[in-house]
Amino acid sequence: MKRITIITPCLNAEQHIGETIESVIGQSAILSGRAELEFIICDGNSTDKTVDIINSYCKGNRTIKLFSEQDTGMYAALAKGLKCASGEIIAYLNAGDFYNRQAFNIVLDLFDQKKVLWLTGYNVHYNEKSYFLNVKLPFKYRRDFFDSGLYGTRLIFVQQESTFWDASLNQCLDYDRLSAFKYAGDYYLWYRFAKICDLQIVEAYLGGFRIEKGQLSENRDAYLQEMMSLMTSPSLSQHILAAFDMVMWYAPVELKKWFNKQGLFRYDHEQQKWV
Repeated sequence: MKRITIITPCLNAEQHIGETIESVIGQSAILSGRAELEFIICDGNSTDKTVDIINSYCKGNRTIKLFSEQDTGMYAALAKGLKCASGEIIAYLNAGDFYNRQAFNIVLDLFDQKKVLWLTGYNVHYNEKSYFLNVKLPFKYRRDFFDSGLYGTRLIFVQQESTFWDASLNQCLDYDRLSAFKYAGDYYLWYRFAKICDLQIVEAYLGGFRIEKGQLSENRDAYLQEMMSLMTSPSLSQHILAAFDMVMWYAPVELKKWFNKQGLFRYDHEQQKWV
């Protein structure tokens, strides 16, 4: 039985933290006994009812570990959680975002059957009322584009809420450096992972991102400024290839699949398996 570790950094998240928690502990793979859950919540010493809500879920549930203390930001909290994570598969989910109920089953299928190390699914968005608004199948992710900063500048970001990785990849992280990020800590993760393996895509809904006012992600300029500390300048050939990829991001789904046969998993209903 594999253990899946989910880390949730939060601060004054009383409005949505319950929905996030329920999407993790209510996973079919956990309830059926297929996988073991380690759920680490790193609260930054909230002053609202966030901790009370978390504690109400902790009663009788040993899979949830709560740390509530002052920290220097979301990625310091994430680094704290990663340091004590013991699962074979890792992901992090911010307060307010949530998973599809079958997400862990899909992830387990692919990590077991296809020996995946780093996986993402559909890009999915919700609004402040948790309405499912839109979905997009990503096009391929090129490892050298992470080094050149093309994701987020020329091309669409990796959706962190849909992304899972093998715990062995944590060995390439500098937790002190991760803690220093205020905005682009997720990009630091992808930048480091891309030096080791490909980010593969599954044609499935794993999790989604809630769009609402006042989010850190609204400060795009600050995010890109932090990204600059990791980036090298893209080559001319990379710019040309990125232009092609941008067209493919908005191309019909069947065309995306045809041009990304090696980097995309889809479910074959006749064979009843991922291919």
